[in-house]
Amino acid sequence: MLMLDDSLLTKESLEREYRERMKEQERQAIRAIIAVKTLLIIAKGVELSKKLDDIASEMQEYTSKTFVNNIKGGFEGKAAEATETYLTQTMKKPDLKSPIKS
Repeated sequence: MLMLDDSLLTKESLEREYRERMKEQERQAIRAIIAVKTLLIIAKGVELSKKLDDIASEMQEYTSKTFVNNIKGGFEGKAAEATETYLTQTMKKPDLKSPIKS
């Protein structure tokens, strides 16, 4: 009877150890998935920042050239000069920020 109890204890301890190892393996898999997803989000953030910078440059280009030419006829004298100076020199490139934090 003593042999039977030892084999049951051994079987129980083996099963417990097996479950713990499976849990640890699952935890490691979850950590790996989270790390991959985090890297993908960071990559998207970098890509979005680049696109936003390009769009901001396009906006500045449009404002300082195309828009200025389109509204020239609407102003005369000092108002025309002040408007053109503001739109071409004073107005800065928009600061478009990505909502994705890295």
